[in-house]
Amino acid sequence: MAAITLIAGSVLGWIAATISLVAGTLASTAILVFLVTSVTFSAAALFAAAMRQPDLT
Repeated sequence: MAAITLIAGSVLGWIAATISLVAGTLASTAILVFLVTSVTFSAAALFAAAMRQPDLT
């Protein structure tokens, strides 16, 4: 009986670890996508603003 409990606990532990890993990966991916999108939008806005500056030379 103890062996069955140990095996079931181990399997449940691996399942919980897998779920945590997947959730962490999804959160990391979401943060990465957010950062890339933010930096890209900021770069595009700054580039557009720089192109609208009058040439004073």
